[in-house]
Amino acid sequence: MTIENDEQLEKLRVIGRVVANVLQQMMRHAEPGMTTAELDAFGAMLLEREGARSAPQLAYGFPGATCISVNEEVVHGAG
Repeated sequence: MTIENDEQLEKLRVIGRVVANVLQQMMRHAEPGMTTAELDAFGAMLLEREGARSAPQLAYGFPGATCISVNEEVVHGAG
């Protein structure tokens, strides 16, 4: 992604804060026995509440609103 002006940079800062807050809430909400689908649905609800849309879903039809990894990472973003 190329940032061409201050307005684009500010929009990235705003969505970065939204994503960081959603990640923190998802980490607090995660509990033993919860499925990744349940956690993803929670994340999707939080994103929707903020007026945000999932880039992986929009860009390439990813099945979830978030990218969840079942290992030492709770949630990660696409690189």
